[in-house]
Amino acid sequence: MIIDRKHFDINNKCVIEKLLIKTPFRYGTIFQNEACFLYIKNGESIVSSPTESVNVNVSESVLLKCGSYFANLIQKSEHENCEIFAIHLHKDILLDLYKDEVPNFIKPNGKKYFAQKIKRHDIIIHFMESLNFYFQNPSLVNDDLLKLKIKELILLLLQTNNAENIISLFSHLFTPRQANFKEVIQFHLFSNITIPELALLSGRSLSAFKRDFENYYKDTPANYIKEQKLLKASELLYSTDFSISEISYEVGFNDISHFTKLFKLKYNSTPSQYRKNKVLK
Repeated sequence: MIIDRKHFDINNKCVIEKLLIKTPFRYGTIFQNEACFLYIKNGESIVSSPTESVNVNVSESVLLKCGSYFANLIQKSEHENCEIFAIHLHKDILLDLYKDEVPNFIKPNGKKYFAQKIKRHDIIIHFMESLNFYFQNPSLVNDDLLKLKIKELILLLLQTNNAENIISLFSHLFTPRQANFKEVIQFHLFSNITIPELALLSGRSLSAFKRDFENYYKDTPANYIKEQKLLKASELLYSTDFSISEISYEVGFNDISHFTKLFKLKYNSTPSQYRKNKVLK
């Protein structure tokens, strides 16, 4: 649950915001014509994009290009709530910042990804502290200052060890990549993302997603995904020493009893019995 939200806007578009969130909290969002820089001051987040899942810890950040995302916020510090800063990098505002001339470091280079994690870095921490000062003194803020802070962030990101990846990700803001439908499905096949969430990550409505899924896989999403998870579980049972609960989690089942029930319906034996029979053979 979002407890508190403060934000600064340019042309009625939110460019910098500070969020205080009661965890655990899960939310989804779509960045259509913008990238977004997220900084986790307190707490931890798992950010899922169409083709990646990124763990972001305290004082770390992630840069997200145009696309659809889900974030699970978890509290793993002494603080009760999770505090997040978000800087929205709107394409039209960036173009205005650079006077319609795309800077040399924002050039397409063909790399394909949506999210890039930025590990803890002192210059980023100091920058975020400077933003906190303006949230405490909002009367000092105007459009010119906000534009300067956005430029400052971009220049600071280029000083980190992730500079090459940052350059690539900014490039894709100007040449957005659409994830291949099957690429999205295969990446999240063994996660616990729901079908409506998969639809969002693929950039489709739920009805369009189901229609396209059945055209590609000749099966319903629910049944295909369940069958693939059970197949993967059966392979892990005789190829690894993982416990039943570890295998359940590995293939995307959070409830071990539900996993066991489905497994028995398909293979006519419990996971433990199945493993034992495979060993005996």
